[in-house]
Amino acid sequence: MTPRASARICLGAAAMCIASPSKAGVWGTQPVLGVSADYASNPALLTIPDTAETHAALLLDAPASYVGDAYKLTILPSFRLSDSQGYSTLDSDYEHLTVSNEFDTARSTFTVAAMVGRDSSLYRDYLLNGSAGVRRDSATVDLNWDRHLTERLDLDADLNSQRVRFAESTGNDLNSSLTDYKYTSLSPTLSWDESERGKLTASVSVGRYDSLSAETESENANLQLGFVQKLSAIWTLSASAGYSRADNQAEETVCGEYVITPSGIFCLLPVGVDYKSTQNGTIFAASLARQTSLWTLTATASQQLAPTGFAFLSRQDLYELRAVYAATPRWTFTGDARENSYQQPTATGVGSTELRTTSLQASAAWLWTEHWTLTMNASYLTEHYGSPSTRLSDTTVSVEISRQFDWKKFR
Repeated sequence: MTPRASARICLGAAAMCIASPSKAGVWGTQPVLGVSADYASNPALLTIPDTAETHAALLLDAPASYVGDAYKLTILPSFRLSDSQGYSTLDSDYEHLTVSNEFDTARSTFTVAAMVGRDSSLYRDYLLNGSAGVRRDSATVDLNWDRHLTERLDLDADLNSQRVRFAESTGNDLNSSLTDYKYTSLSPTLSWDESERGKLTASVSVGRYDSLSAETESENANLQLGFVQKLSAIWTLSASAGYSRADNQAEETVCGEYVITPSGIFCLLPVGVDYKSTQNGTIFAASLARQTSLWTLTATASQQLAPTGFAFLSRQDLYELRAVYAATPRWTFTGDARENSYQQPTATGVGSTELRTTSLQASAAWLWTEHWTLTMNASYLTEHYGSPSTRLSDTTVSVEISRQFDWKKFR
């Protein structure tokens, strides 16, 4: 099923969901239109000279929502039309569509969401895929049920399935290894409010990752215990840790017998070979947040298994420090420092591919008027991969002007 076909199905399902309650609720929309321009010294992270690029783009978000007594529907189409050709830059075209249905009762919330998109792999996963992006088509369905079992005990269950296809890759080794895949996971979480300021959590998740070529697959299971503690009126600490296991399997065809002819050497007997490997280890996530009327500071550290578009699930380490400062009612400043490390097992199960990126980003947003916003961004990214290590870097500056229109109610 193509993403465009999936989009039609999402809209059809949404229309059926609202058919009965539509008389009692309110429809509305509040679109945002913007233009952006950027300069990047090496946006595709290439090793050749003269890689700087400058682009301009038109942005459009057209959210529409329906709100009833116990039901909410959100439809969010989002587009970017760029002057760049293809999908190899950060400023490439994209088309996204998200449809979300929320059903509420006194003790539970059930959400069904569907998302489809076409964009650049560089735009969607810049820190991992690097080096010349290609077109990325994705479709995701997410079911979430949040139930208050008692006054203190909550259950949150999430079922997520995604399918991703990449266009034919060209160029470097990193990008040429991108693989079409599907990944489905189930994650139930129990949380208990042990006090007014603290919460304990226990979560289990299982997932299956398959390349669409049926050459590789991974099955993973995770168990985590954690807590959320409000240290003071402005400080909050949350942490979880546990164990993960992933069993990987790959099938490869090799030649068991060759035949030599005057015109060359040919394989007479292809043989299928299975490679198996296991990823075991700890996973964790921790964050410390400080929030006041003017400042929001967040420090995050995590290690997880996640789908990437490579052969198997990838072990990802993230360390991030983020600050947001609302200097005045019109000016907001944001700073972000992040380091990502990825460890990807090879298809044969021997060794792994490692990639590390470091990024610094600063932005300023000025609310020019009630409807107009000017946003300025600057970022610096370095990437290290391979052995011996290859280092690539990119500096990007961008300016965006957007206008948010008034809320428009209609029936």
